[in-house]
Amino acid sequence: MSPDHDLIRWANALESYARDWDSTFENRPNYFTQEFWYLLVGCSIAHWNGKPMTVGAACQIMKSGSNRTREERLKRAVTDGYLTKERTGEDGRAAVVRPTPKLERMMREHFDRTLREVREAVR
Repeated sequence: MSPDHDLIRWANALESYARDWDSTFENRPNYFTQEFWYLLVGCSIAHWNGKPMTVGAACQIMKSGSNRTREERLKRAVTDGYLTKERTGEDGRAAVVRPTPKLERMMREHFDRTLREVREAVR
């Protein structure tokens, strides 16, 4: 049984979303959707909601990889200028992760483009 036209349009919109993600990060092989989507989007949403994500929560939000792998991804995103890691709390031992202005701009543009495409697909 073949999917109906609406499902095909929706599948095309999802594929376009993934391609747009890759394009947003200049098709860099280090920022695969599966490995970084949860981290970068989760940190952005938490920041936009005024509740920055802790480092531990940022590592937990990723769906795959050992603790060391997750920490390396986070470190890479900080080094590459997408996230900042800031000490918080009275004793300075707690740390939160926030998107840089660069990542915020990239995410807003990505979401704006893909939202338009999804709206068109489900219209």
